[in-house]
Formats: sequence, C-alpha cells, structure tokens
Amino acid sequence: MAVLGLSIGYSLTSTIGPPESGKASLNRWVLVIVIIGIVIVGALFSLIYYSTAQVSSKTFSYSPPQDARGSYSSLSISNVDGLVTVVPWSQPTVLINGTVTAKGLGSSLSTVNLISSSSNGDIAFQALFPASAGFFLSQSYTANINVFVPSTIRFTTVQVSNVNGGVRIESLNSTIVKLTTVNGGVSVDCVYCLSMTAASTNGNIAATFAALIPEGSYNLTAPNANLNFTAPSSASFRLSASDLNGSIQILGFSGMFTTTQTSFNHTFGTDGANVNIKSVNGQITITGT
Repeated sequence: MAVLGLSIGYSLTSTIGPPESGKASLNRWVLVIVIIGIVIVGALFSLIYYSTAQVSSKTFSYSPPQDARGSYSSLSISNVDGLVTVVPWSQPTVLINGTVTAKGLGSSLSTVNLISSSSNGDIAFQALFPASAGFFLSQSYTANINVFVPSTIRFTTVQVSNVNGGVRIESLNSTIVKLTTVNGGVSVDCVYCLSMTAASTNGNIAATFAALIPEGSYNLTAPNANLNFTAPSSASFRLSASDLNGSIQILGFSGMFTTTQTSFNHTFGTDGANVNIKSVNGQITITGT
C-alpha cells in the first residue's frame, strides 16, 4: 500500500507546474498577428474613405467657328464617362460646355484632355481620360457634356459615342445620326432624321420620330435592355424586330398585339422606311402616336 501511495503522489506532482514556455510564446505571437491585422485593416479603410472623399471639378466652354456660309455641317462628340446632351437653342452658333470631375486619391483634373476642332463647319469634341490608376484603382473621371445647336440648321451628320454614360438628343435635325454607348441609355427625339442608328449594350433606348422619311433607315440595338420606338400611327414603314428572350409589343397601330416570337416582320401602311429593332434580353415596344 505504501508503494501505491508513492506512485499516486508522484503522478499528481508531475502534472502540476508552470506553463510550458513554447505555448506562451505561441500565444503571444498569435496576439501580435491579430493586432497587426486589425491595424492594417483600419488603415486600409481609412485610406479608402479619404480616397473616395477627394473630389475636384472644373467647367469648360467651347464655341466652334462657323463655316464660310455662316453655318455648320457635321457634329462629332466622344466621351468615356458622363452624360452627353445635344439640344437646340435659338442662337445661330454652336456652344459646347460642361463639367469635368476627378475623384479618388491622387486624381488630377490636369490629366483630362478636352480636344476640340472645327474645319469648314465640321465640329469635333472629345474627352480623353487617363487609364484607371491609383490605390485600388480608386481614381475616376467624368465629363458631362452639353451641346447647344441652332434650331434652324440641318446637319449632314451627328455622331455621339460614349462608354459609361448616357446620350440624350432633343429635337434633332440631321440627315445621318449615329449614337452609341455601352453602359448608358440613349434617348433621341428626331424632327428630321433620314438615317438613324442607336446602339447600347446595357442601357435602354428610346427613339421618337416626328416623321419617318419613306427612303429612311432606322436601326435600334440593345442586347441587354429595353427598346422603345415611337412614330406617327399614320407612318408607313417595314418593321423587322427580333428579341430572343423578351417580348415584342405593338401599341397605337391597327391590330395592336404582343408576341413572344423571337422575330417579327410587318409592313405598316404602304411600304416606306426600313425599321430594324434588335434585343436579346429586353422588351421591344413599338408605339404609334
């Protein structure tokens, strides 16, 4: 029995004592790593906050000269990010103005180039931005461009291109019209347009026409968005519409209906203009007024 007592006593004393130094060292390192991680995350959040809070802007204005006849022939506007608006006014000259905005840590308005030119009544204006840069690609630039055109003239060509902004055209008078964007919507109102093309990958398109020219051609394309085409109910035109995953709706014309067919061809009135409307995942609406 004495031997057993000694054995038990030895076992108890062998399991009680100061903590092993290796475990204590490991715990301290884990604590240090956690604290460093918290500090780094806090610093990153602070940097991101102050980066997005840095905003600067400036305005611009450009009046292109007229041609020898005191008029204009064509208009070309190119943008990357921001809304482009073309509207008529009562003045005999063209005015282009707007605002450029720079956001993000290290962004600078001096890196935005506004390029303008005018020759024999052909006007060109382009906003060029630097490539995305800065911490976490936090720098961004936008240019909202306003174009005021004389309501009394008819352009031979009006062309507007954009990437991450919309295009809005009011009461346009031009023989040829080309409007394109990728991630913005297009809204166009034509007083007179003989040939019109409007395209957006991810934005809605709304096109309104005071009249359809019999020999005219009108083309709307928006793969991932809705398209609205509005014309007088008395207009004559040949419609070709296709919509893979959406529907095609006809309103305001005789025989109004909605179809889920992927394609639809119909002649309204007696022959006339060609109207082509295409989508993949949006809805097409044809409205007569």
